[in-house]
Amino acid sequence: MPLIGGSRQDSARTEVTNAAKTLLANIRFMDVDNPVKTIVITSSIPNEGKSFVAQNLSEAIATSGRTVLLIEEDLRRRTLANQIGVHARNGIYGVLSGAVSLGEAVVPTQIKNMYFLDAEPNIPNPSDLFNSRRYKSLLEHLRKSYDYVVIDTPPVTAFVDSAVLSSLVDATFLVVRENFTRRDSIRAAYEQLNKAGGNVSGVIMNYCRHQRNEYYYSYYYEKTGKDGGSAAPVQVNPEASSLTNPKAQPAMAQQQAQAVPQGQVQAQAPTPIFGRRQKR
Repeated sequence: MPLIGGSRQDSARTEVTNAAKTLLANIRFMDVDNPVKTIVITSSIPNEGKSFVAQNLSEAIATSGRTVLLIEEDLRRRTLANQIGVHARNGIYGVLSGAVSLGEAVVPTQIKNMYFLDAEPNIPNPSDLFNSRRYKSLLEHLRKSYDYVVIDTPPVTAFVDSAVLSSLVDATFLVVRENFTRRDSIRAAYEQLNKAGGNVSGVIMNYCRHQRNEYYYSYYYEKTGKDGGSAAPVQVNPEASSLTNPKAQPAMAQQQAQAVPQGQVQAQAPTPIFGRRQKR
């Protein structure tokens, strides 16, 4: 339902901001000895909100006082520039080809400490580009230059790009939209990332519904042990909001037939799972 009135819009924005800060806190404490710095945000199918999550996670990082570079690498469906209102003259292909310097391609956003690296349209053979030595060298340079690097990638089951990139970063998070994504799509995406050697660190549930509270966070610890079991969810803040995109389109009817149960995908590390909780 669209929000009407400034106060409700402000409230929705605050809810999104708080949810993104919680996700950041979870990521920061995943591995204290080996901090996560490079992050891939992806999904199994389109329209699950991965770009929205990538943007808001980056904003949470920047407002915490850390530097962050948000990179557009969903090369076939570029949306981040319009979302954040920043349009660069050059992009990542120009940097990798040597046509422009990194300093010419990276642009500041309206948020202090947050920077953006766009991608040019119609880049040939994206997966080969990401597999190149030049790209890996660039990613290592960015890791040293910024506190965090957040990469928005295509859906896993649509293109191989995300699987390739997931093997190059510290953590990969799969965005799952409740009552939208089928189990087999989630399973196929997870298996594809694992086969590529990707570091799948967790699942971010988006647009979750719950009967008891309108908004609340859940934080799941999922560990693959000898028995294959996982711990129960722990409620973090029953009065806080959770991340949701108020502009997202309604779920398609054919996608709604089989919802993904929370905790379906197992991860090797603590998994932050959050989404908007709406009263039924």
